[in-house]
Amino acid sequence: MNGTGDSGLPIEQFIQALTTQLDHAQSAMAVKAKNLNLPLTFALKDLALDLRAHVEVVKSEVRIRPAAAGDDNASTIRLALTTITRPMIEENATVMPIDPEGPSLKEVVGDDFTDEDRKKLEWAGVQTVAQLRHLQETGGDRTIERVTNLPVERLRRALQRATLPSISHVLPQTLDDGTPGQQTLLSVRGTRLVQGKPPRVTIGGEPVGIVRADDSEILLAPHASQMSGDLVVETQPGSAATVAFDLHQHWRTPAVSIASSMETQRANSQAAEPASTRPAEDAAS
Repeated sequence: MNGTGDSGLPIEQFIQALTTQLDHAQSAMAVKAKNLNLPLTFALKDLALDLRAHVEVVKSEVRIRPAAAGDDNASTIRLALTTITRPMIEENATVMPIDPEGPSLKEVVGDDFTDEDRKKLEWAGVQTVAQLRHLQETGGDRTIERVTNLPVERLRRALQRATLPSISHVLPQTLDDGTPGQQTLLSVRGTRLVQGKPPRVTIGGEPVGIVRADDSEILLAPHASQMSGDLVVETQPGSAATVAFDLHQHWRTPAVSIASSMETQRANSQAAEPASTRPAEDAAS
């Protein structure tokens, strides 16, 4: 039943684990009914369980421990689960935001939370960082602490990490708008790159010009010497992301310089040609 030996399992964790698995079963049945287009399918309406277990109270916490075969001293716990409708849920619950493009809980909480800790959060209905942040803003983090037995300070540290910017790619980009003198730009992609105001961006410790910036991309206009090095995006004091890159091979010299250089070479070449090889009209003049 659990991996903690004879210590038993809090009864609310048993119920949460059971209902979470029933949610997964319900989702699977909904997918089957939709994709297979069946005229008739099945759903789970009621579930009754008779659980033979030892019931113990440890530090004001009710724990259950499964009975062994032939154990006549165990108690019988009868659980009956039934379904509720969406209006009933909406009447008694608060809708929390979901950010499908945001980082996952696993990415944010890191090593501070074990798989079991993350499972406790999921049991409490917290599956995304946006939901965790919403709970903190509304004072619900204390409730989560009470329900999951996870220290609220660990939840707050996880949220603090969730606000840090992150960089996933640094790519060269050229605006092909026909404007002479266009140079290579840098596209910095990631998450949480703008937090209330434009970020401060440096390469090798030197500031870089920002063409535009939003939460997922910053477009930079670097100099030729800034096509490699340590790129730092600082959204606020103490909140920064750093990545090392090298894109010198992608640097594009402004078109005006290329054209001027080619014109100069052509003029010098014509001046060095012998008179007999020049066109007749040039000789006649």
